Amino acid sequence: MMSPALAPAIPGQFSRWAAVHWSAGILLVSSRWRRSLAPIHLSRSRTGLVASRAHSSKPVGLHFFSDSNFKPLRDQFVNSVVDKDIKLNETIVEDLNVIKQRTAGGVPVYQFKTKLLMDALEDAESEEVMLISDVDIQFLGEVMPFVQQGIAGRDMCFQREFTKLGVNIGFVAIRRTPAAIDFWHHVWKELPSGRHDQRIVNNLLYTNKVPNLRWGCFPPEIWASSQAFDGLTIPKEIALHHANWIIRDYSGDGGADASNPTAKLQQLSELRRAVQEESDIKQEEIAQRIREDPDLAIYHQRTFGRERYGPEWIALHPEHPARPGGNRKKRN
Repeated sequence: MMSPALAPAIPGQFSRWAAVHWSAGILLVSSRWRRSLAPIHLSRSRTGLVASRAHSSKPVGLHFFSDSNFKPLRDQFVNSVVDKDIKLNETIVEDLNVIKQRTAGGVPVYQFKTKLLMDALEDAESEEVMLISDVDIQFLGEVMPFVQQGIAGRDMCFQREFTKLGVNIGFVAIRRTPAAIDFWHHVWKELPSGRHDQRIVNNLLYTNKVPNLRWGCFPPEIWASSQAFDGLTIPKEIALHHANWIIRDYSGDGGADASNPTAKLQQLSELRRAVQEESDIKQEEIAQRIREDPDLAIYHQRTFGRERYGPEWIALHPEHPARPGGNRKKRN
């Protein structure tokens, strides 16, 4: 259990099993419940993926959450798990109170995910490794070899946001260490600012806010679609696909609605077909469409390029264009 000195200052008492209301008025859910699912092993066949149950003496816990809006994403996520040594720890919420026009659903989702992560860390044994994942992800191969390699000698290992710079917190391996606990307490304290949780995480990492934190990134085979921007193509041995970047149609209904999973489901399905068909052409077409989205180039410049605002990222080379940061109002 977490020592009292490490316990985060959280408004009110957060129950894992019952109705909950945060006194800050930020998150209100009618019901929440958690369940553990037996590890699922899916073996490849010429006709698709065949599911079978498997057990391991030391499965790694994979923590995730969803609400009714995201049930289709949740279902494809669970059904795609390949590794036999993963134990699914699921939290279901009736309504996450997603802010539809905010990245990743806004502060209610950021706080819920961070609290879920900190609860899991609190319950873990010292040095135990766990995973936390979003559900707009599908598994296309075994990920545990990448997890074992990535977390070796580290407190945390993140998915990449872009191939060359930045982390994505949609899929993270975390070791239960004092440094990891300290890091997520820093994240928690900054969430009321309203900044995107992923921006907070990147700021903390690249400013060396927790100097003794040992962290790294998974290789591109743990793929986020935003990596299409500066990656050559979709990795040949892709093991995981995170539909974190989708091309939005703002002229249609729900184009900017963070609670509408339709576009993410389409990307997940299209890439799975291309991988199953072993079609390099179709995979490159998918990557090219994402790469050429002008919104992705703007996002890159504002978050990891010369237009980035915020604190100086001292972990970067002095000449790196993203290092200075600065005041948002002074940038174009």
